[in-house]
Amino acid sequence: MEEEYFQIKEKKKEKKNNKKFFFRKKNRLKYKNYKFNKTKKYKFILIKYNFNNFFYPRIIIILKKKYIKYSTKRNYIKRIIKETFRLKQYKLKNLDYLIIIKNNIIKLKKKNIFNYFNKIWKNFYKKKLKIKKIIKD
Repeated sequence: MEEEYFQIKEKKKEKKNNKKFFFRKKNRLKYKNYKFNKTKKYKFILIKYNFNNFFYPRIIIILKKKYIKYSTKRNYIKRIIKETFRLKQYKLKNLDYLIIIKNNIIKLKKKNIFNYFNKIWKNFYKKKLKIKKIIKD
């Protein structure tokens, strides 16, 4: 009886710890005449970004119907991008990201798209502070 109680308690703790990996509404950026100062070009995407006053990053994804005809494929790619963002959002700088997808991303497979975006997010990680040890003689 006690073992079951402790198992349930541990599961609740795990759920609390996993809360930080949600993709909430506050992480979605609404595009309304918003100006982005900086851009980075990659093979399959273009990322425009700007610093925000919040303590968390936000994202918006633009996928043109002209490039990807079927909505299922468009939504599939968006889902993968959101998933990579969700997993990396606590390592990212506090920026607003606008991701514009190019038409040749369809050629990639799911794993390749996932890995591709994981590599891209690494360019936007927060810099860790390097602590130098002072040795007294």
